Amino acid sequence: MKKRTLSIILVFATLLFSVSSVFAEGEKVEIAFKVGDSVLSINGSDVEVETPYIAGEGTTLVPLRVITEAFGAEVNWEGETKTITLTYPDVNIVLQIDNIVAKVNDHSETLPEAPALSANGVTMVPLRFISETFGAKVGYDNETQAITVTKEIIDDSNTVTGVTDKNRIGDNYYNWSIDTPRQMTMTERRDDGLLTVFESGNSDISIRIYKIYEDSPSFDEEFTAVKDLLSSNTLVEAKKLKDPSNNDYMLLQAKDSETFIEYREYFTKDYVYEVVSTIDLAEESSKDMILALSDSFALNYDIQNTHNLSNVESSGSLKLRNISDEKYKISFKIPANFGMITSSNAENEFKFMSMDENSNGYVSLGIYSKTENVTAESLAYSDRASRISESNPDLVTLSDVTSSSNDGFRYTQKISGSKNSDSYTVDTFFENGNYIYNFTVRLDDPEDSMTMSTLLSSLKAEELDPNEIGQLLRNDPDETNIKINIGSFNFELPSFWKKSANITSLGDEDSVIYESTVSSATLSIMKYEDTIYTNGRVSDIAADFASQIESNDKNTIITKTQYTSVNGRRFAYFTYLREDDDYAAYTTVYMVAHEGELIIITLIEDDIYFTETNDPTIETILDTLTV
Repeated sequence: MKKRTLSIILVFATLLFSVSSVFAEGEKVEIAFKVGDSVLSINGSDVEVETPYIAGEGTTLVPLRVITEAFGAEVNWEGETKTITLTYPDVNIVLQIDNIVAKVNDHSETLPEAPALSANGVTMVPLRFISETFGAKVGYDNETQAITVTKEIIDDSNTVTGVTDKNRIGDNYYNWSIDTPRQMTMTERRDDGLLTVFESGNSDISIRIYKIYEDSPSFDEEFTAVKDLLSSNTLVEAKKLKDPSNNDYMLLQAKDSETFIEYREYFTKDYVYEVVSTIDLAEESSKDMILALSDSFALNYDIQNTHNLSNVESSGSLKLRNISDEKYKISFKIPANFGMITSSNAENEFKFMSMDENSNGYVSLGIYSKTENVTAESLAYSDRASRISESNPDLVTLSDVTSSSNDGFRYTQKISGSKNSDSYTVDTFFENGNYIYNFTVRLDDPEDSMTMSTLLSSLKAEELDPNEIGQLLRNDPDETNIKINIGSFNFELPSFWKKSANITSLGDEDSVIYESTVSSATLSIMKYEDTIYTNGRVSDIAADFASQIESNDKNTIITKTQYTSVNGRRFAYFTYLREDDDYAAYTTVYMVAHEGELIIITLIEDDIYFTETNDPTIETILDTLTV
């Protein structure tokens, strides 16, 4: 027995030596041969092997090691039991000579023919089974009787294989992990850790994390919404389940003629974890691998066996993320619980906000071109002036702009007494080469000097080459007003107001809704049509409206209904305060009627932006009124 085992090992060793030197390095391996021919072509190089033959009912048997090692799989032989173990990313196969049942990962498969030993002691295996299990395609030409085996080879340096040899990969801050997707490329990993995407060909698996707030959908509501979203496809699975930690999660699967989708969503006390697999059915070989990865997702993190993707590190009592960008050669730190709010298209701006529901924490960095008229000093003064013009002086205190050789220019803003936004902000501006850097840090606690100092001092910026970066303009509002037409009325708005909705043809109702890019204010202008809407009825309509507002115990009328004349039109207006447990908003309502049309202008502002008299927004709108 020992001699027999030794001879087989020697045959394997000789075969390995003969074929390994001709494997081409590239993106694809192609093996071509004919049954009964002892010469195989591997990427154009001929290799003499044990002759493939047909067994049973037309099953082609080929020398195992040539095929598997051409793909880069590891082959191990156990002579006593005649067992072969094949190891490949995400695929483990156990075969036994003369045993028609093989084990693939954690399940058994029946082979068309059992593995066999040739007279020379070479293991011969069913070609189609071994090739397709490793994700290769087998082709056959009827005319020439030529067989081709094609396998796309993944470059490990671009996949997770090039990152870690641990069995699992995950995020220790958000406490999740998944089997290491060795055949996939990690194409996206957001700086805040809330999105991770792995891809293979046209298929992918994404892991997205959402913070749960008071008004977030419940598990049952979300299940119904996702099910409805997938309803245009063929629904394959829809289950409500529990994970090992007793967290609710949903499993839904759907497909059409081209794509298979699996959607998992896990609910915990603080976060929702969304695991979505999108599989191109033209890449059928990827389906089992990706679904197995999805099934391995778990809300736990084993530090010994898991590669950590998180960029969170400890600094004393603080947990911070290190944010960096190679193109702009910058790095800085943010608190670990901050989420990114930057548009992916604005690559020169980095913005992060606290995900805690009652926090106003914020960190941002903007990089802009320096010109004769735009400098760090000019931006510091103009931004401070803009804050002053929009702020309630009873709640907001701004320092003067100060300068130093190290920090450039800065000013501070302290908000105190606000029900919504008590905070402390340091806004800094400095120049480095041809560019201006605007770094802003806002914290809830003005006494938290350690965190503020740590964040401000964390920014590092290397000088940029303007030939590579080009011009970077800050999208400041221009002086051109936005023209608005509602029914017979025309208005104008400063350009820092951006349209957020346009609803038309709702019966007799039209409306436009704008949001301020300077403050958190919302402005709506709505039109109603009815013959009762005449100039003489405005008083009655306003009184009825104010009475309805005041009937809600969360509302307090601040300014009772008054009247003013603008460009010959009589306006009624009033202001009320809406207060919830942790929020306060001031709403100013103006009404005007004209020949069957009622126009209602509503401005909603946080308390830090509200001024009871001489509101610049309302004055600007009314001053531009024409009919």
